[in-house]
Amino acid sequence: MAGALLLSRGRYVFLLRPAPARLVAAPIADDRTAAARRLTGGAPTELPRAIVDAIRSLGPAPLAVDPPMLGGPASELGAAIVGLSPAEVRRAREALPPLEPLEERLLILAVGRAALDEAMRSPEEMLVSLTREEERLERALRREGNAAEQFVSVPDSPLAAYAEAWDGFRRTFMRHHSELEGRVRSLAREIAPNLSAVVGAKVAARLIALAGGLEPLARGDSARLQLLGSRRRPSRDRGPRFGVIRIADRMSDVPDDRRGAYARSLAALAVTAARADAYTRADLTAKLLVRRDRRVETLRRRRS
Repeated sequence: MAGALLLSRGRYVFLLRPAPARLVAAPIADDRTAAARRLTGGAPTELPRAIVDAIRSLGPAPLAVDPPMLGGPASELGAAIVGLSPAEVRRAREALPPLEPLEERLLILAVGRAALDEAMRSPEEMLVSLTREEERLERALRREGNAAEQFVSVPDSPLAAYAEAWDGFRRTFMRHHSELEGRVRSLAREIAPNLSAVVGAKVAARLIALAGGLEPLARGDSARLQLLGSRRRPSRDRGPRFGVIRIADRMSDVPDDRRGAYARSLAALAVTAARADAYTRADLTAKLLVRRDRRVETLRRRRS
């Protein structure tokens, strides 16, 4: 066995010295929430002061660590890191004081919450969340507009006063939606520049949100992308089927009876763009736009 063992369990770090037998234990943070944030990566990346002082007192003695991520901060202190066999890990962990079951469960929950918070901070997750909220607000605005068209007011009456207040609310609501829509478009252009150029930033954001991320979208094929957001069941009697791609850039430039063909072509280009954004980050914007615009002109000449 190595001269000393550095182990972690729960929110504690242990340094075990076999000769003379001594166990040094210290928490990586004072409270459970702070410990969970530091444990999100699987092991603490910084060692408590008591453990740091104990490692420095070892001098050139070899030090084994488990999990291996503890080796980084330990080696920065000048420790000579050596390997540890599975049997030695098992025996060393059996020698550690056990954790209270309740404390262990609470720490696991705190680590899960910290990991979720960290994941939600990524630009892609923010794009997914904000896009879903923008789409919800757009539906709500549409309902408000339809309701306003059916509302009948009488001049110089409480109904007229209510209609005026309601109109002010709708203007504020529209301004809030417009600001959110701008933020969504900006994030989409940052995360998926090729896809945003081909289908439009708003449609790119909705495709990414519907797929659950840029990489899941890139892994799919063009047929799946074309149907993302579709709420209709397959049927030969309903004509061409497509989801949010129906509001993509240049769709309005194509005759109604050729939009199904354009959706298929555009979906193929969109998959290529999504794969470039997800994997290579290559700028294919110019080439994809040339192919898209050429397809639009071809379909306009082939009107049924």
